[in-house]
Amino acid sequence: MITGMLRNLVMIGSLALALCACAGLPEPSDRLAQCSYLIDRVDQRVADKQVGDAEAEPLEGFPYLRINRFLVSFKDELEGTAAFDEWVRRLRALDREARRVELQNLDAADIIFSVDECADMLLATEREHEAFKARLLTAAHPPHHYSDWVRAAGLYPLTHIGVALGFDRWKRDNLPVFAEDAVQWREVETNYTLPASSDLPLSDAATFIDLATQNVLNIPDLSGSVLMRMAEAHAPVFAVEEAGAADRIGRPFWSGDSPAPRTDSNDPAIYVRLAHTRMNGEVLPQLVYTVWFPERPKEGAFDILGGPLDGLVWRVTLDRQGRPLVYDSFHSCGCYHLFFPTDLVERVPVAEDEDLREEPLTPVQAPQLQEGERIVLHIASGSHYLRGLSVTTTWADATPLRVVDEHAAPEFGLRSLETEGSVRRSLFAPDGIVAGTERTERFILWPMGISSPGAMRQWGTHATAFVGTRHADDPYLFDKAFKR
Repeated sequence: MITGMLRNLVMIGSLALALCACAGLPEPSDRLAQCSYLIDRVDQRVADKQVGDAEAEPLEGFPYLRINRFLVSFKDELEGTAAFDEWVRRLRALDREARRVELQNLDAADIIFSVDECADMLLATEREHEAFKARLLTAAHPPHHYSDWVRAAGLYPLTHIGVALGFDRWKRDNLPVFAEDAVQWREVETNYTLPASSDLPLSDAATFIDLATQNVLNIPDLSGSVLMRMAEAHAPVFAVEEAGAADRIGRPFWSGDSPAPRTDSNDPAIYVRLAHTRMNGEVLPQLVYTVWFPERPKEGAFDILGGPLDGLVWRVTLDRQGRPLVYDSFHSCGCYHLFFPTDLVERVPVAEDEDLREEPLTPVQAPQLQEGERIVLHIASGSHYLRGLSVTTTWADATPLRVVDEHAAPEFGLRSLETEGSVRRSLFAPDGIVAGTERTERFILWPMGISSPGAMRQWGTHATAFVGTRHADDPYLFDKAFKR
């Protein structure tokens, strides 16, 4: 059925021993039972050693598939066999990548191929069952990073009022600065950017996107060198007000028994990934850039926002012609989510505008870029708040950022970092939170139902509104708030 399957199944006894599975194995002739046993043992070992990966959600009853919010959005559009097959292929790909990350971090990389073959066999067998599709669609729910029972315990209907008032105060204190002239900050800023190997004409970008969309679900699958070239073309300049070591962009890493990750400022890196959104009936590509700072330094004994590590995310949503439609930004805690529409779209009213829930904030319209220009993000020291946007035609003197493709093996961004002794470890815990980055604000904001408010977290786990609900990777986030 699957090439090399029998040879690998004969090895399962030793593989299971490597996973500390001491119970007896099924008879070697029962290939499906052996595969099921191996997957079960791997999952148990991953749970025991706390090396689970949170980027995509495991599907209950389907241990060889995982899902994210974007793919959930297709579940009512899978009438044809081809569409369903493509959708399942993508669920399988999410599981394949996550399992590689987990097995590397489990120090069991030698069995990645066998586990993958077993997962393929289990899927192929399950697909022969008539009820497979109905069962799978029933199980396909979007991940949810708000806890209803925590909100109930925290008397959310009452406590959210105070948080909403605090949010209004934050808006009054921090949004007016976007109207100021960014020239005033340039002398105290250090510029960082992703160098471009060459210009990318708009016609080429449109062709790349069109060629990447040759699949039945019409999803632009930009990857590899094409993704990197697109990322270079749309990379911003990070203009950071540098008041100390905490404001230097670097590479997060684990060091010894340190309770929190550290950041190597001698290796300034930018982490790039492809994401997708659904807008006006189309699936559109998004370029996501993340940079990391060593910390948000505390301003005093009563500072509830400071702590180790701080990340800033910048996302560019493109149309099918490769033109930016909307930019948005949030910190790696999911906090301070801001939107900057271009002149190709307009912000439209949403229900959150009329009540206490956090609405999509649009401080200013994004500047219109001409050929040879880049957008500049002006970032405050300490808080690393985004405080202004401008445009530049010169960035040759900027500190170059080493680009990291977040889906490239073996590190997969920050999901499988090599540490001392060649042991691998994810920056993120199984719940997606970065250990050691907890903020004191969690003791105040816990009734909002978000786990450890203020802590840094993994892509796919960003809840970006304390009052109301909003996820950064909601596939209809932009469709609801912006129209072309």
